[in-house]
Amino acid sequence: MKDMTDVDLIQATIEGKRDAYAALVDRYAADIFATSMSIIANVDDARDISQEAFLRGFIKIGQLRSVDKFRPWIIGIARNLALDHLRQKKKREIDPRITISTEYEVPDDYLDIHEAIARLSEKYRLPLLLYYFDGRSSDSVAEALDLSRDGVLTRLSRGRRELRRILAFQENKDERKM
Repeated sequence: MKDMTDVDLIQATIEGKRDAYAALVDRYAADIFATSMSIIANVDDARDISQEAFLRGFIKIGQLRSVDKFRPWIIGIARNLALDHLRQKKKREIDPRITISTEYEVPDDYLDIHEAIARLSEKYRLPLLLYYFDGRSSDSVAEALDLSRDGVLTRLSRGRRELRRILAFQENKDERKM
């Protein structure tokens, strides 16, 4: 299935071959996750959005007008879902007058790291997320991003360096406030 074109996979999906759609999901999972993550900057929510985008894509694949445009179409679905998620999140914001127990408070370091990751360019953010948060091997990340293994290792190294720089800058900024 990996050798088939998007057009062939879409046609096979329309004909009822679910493994064809699974091949499309494998092919574009990294792109969809990156799109979701770039808007939401929350790993769990981005995973949920990605799954929902692929589910909606599967349901509506017969409505795809230009079968050679699957990638932009499915990315558009993910982008719209992510933006809808942000709008709904703003509506659900908690009333500041309500007090919440701090028993399960998230450590500041955890928040700092996630903010720093969100600031990384997509070129470095996506390999770091796939490798460290999804627990993928460097070979799996390479396949998902259509890079060589060495390319992934280079991006991981540079991404970690950039992450350290962002965190050090943030720490210096916080110290100056005190």
